[in-house]
Amino acid sequence: MINVFLNRPGVKVTLQALVIIFAGFGFAVGLNIFQIPGDIYAGGITGFAQLITYSLREFSHLDNVIATGNLYFLLNVPILILSIFKLGRKFTILTILVVISTTLWTNIIPVQGVSKEPLLNAIIGGTISGISGGLCVKYGMSSGGIDIISMVIYRATGINVGSMNLVINSLIVMAAGMLYSWEFALFTIISMYANARMVDVLHTNDHRMTVFIVTEQVDEVVEAILKRIRRGITIMDGKGGYSKTPRSVLMIVVNQYELHELQFAVLETDPKAFIDVIQSSQVTGNYLSKEQQDSYKNQVKKVS
Repeated sequence: MINVFLNRPGVKVTLQALVIIFAGFGFAVGLNIFQIPGDIYAGGITGFAQLITYSLREFSHLDNVIATGNLYFLLNVPILILSIFKLGRKFTILTILVVISTTLWTNIIPVQGVSKEPLLNAIIGGTISGISGGLCVKYGMSSGGIDIISMVIYRATGINVGSMNLVINSLIVMAAGMLYSWEFALFTIISMYANARMVDVLHTNDHRMTVFIVTEQVDEVVEAILKRIRRGITIMDGKGGYSKTPRSVLMIVVNQYELHELQFAVLETDPKAFIDVIQSSQVTGNYLSKEQQDSYKNQVKKVS
């Protein structure tokens, strides 16, 4: 019943709007309350924005030219253009709204720390930002910046989003150590790790899920699924154990990111459908990325 309720168009839009507002607020709290006052650098584009503003403050007289939140917005512009071509218009529009929400909240919330303990600032700041980032990706959007680059790489290679962010952020750690302090660079690593772990908890792309769907509207459900995600679907014949009524059982393997869209597609078409989700410990065979599937479909069209 909950999934059916959440699947309603108005409810879905409202939920996404709440995620956008909450995520922007969470990013701003993590940055302005914990990371900036604690001299802890955030990951991704936000971290680069911090490094630039720090350099302007320390090595020039331009420290008041632009705030970190506003610079974060400007740095996201070229990456959002990449997102339009690689990740789709709908995803990019939602991400732009997250970036705007974050920028507004960082200008509203003052930079004021609540603790002088760097370890506490690193862990809490990273955790809050990670929760916000994980929720964004879970509900079909992102916080922009390196998240988009990581998702492009994920769709091409299957590499975990949170772990890829951690690798890319090593550049920020090195810059933070050279410009500010190697001790606080270590705390930055802790903050980034907390962020990545929370993203992985809420958005486990590396986990594969086997989904069984029992429906009496098999053709309509299959068509709805294929409009949202690109995965192979196996159709099996079944029969109700009590009613003896013939039914079709669909089997599809997806990752956690795709699971949300799959459930909406099924319940939007057949609210009475039965969905069983099973954690898959290992998947081998023809499990293609989105780009690989698109390339395969284009080849089939050319041959036909």
